[in-house]
Amino acid sequence: MTVLTPVKKQKGQAYLEPQDQWLSTAVSRVRQPIESLFSWIEQLTGIECAGKVRSYNALMVHVFGKLAAALFFWNYLRVSA
Repeated sequence: MTVLTPVKKQKGQAYLEPQDQWLSTAVSRVRQPIESLFSWIEQLTGIECAGKVRSYNALMVHVFGKLAAALFFWNYLRVSA
């Protein structure tokens, strides 16, 4: 697996090289829909609020329960629209 991240300008650098700009744009285009999906899941379910979870098993129940709820709501909204 390879993790791609946008290239950052160095301190005092006026602009990015064309190949670095292209890579940053390509990474952003792929990353934006993925971030939108996770943002939608967080807004719909509050999946990040797991303050009372104290074990790995409870965390798995919390996460997969929230994801199941998100899929249920997504399917319900898709069918009723």
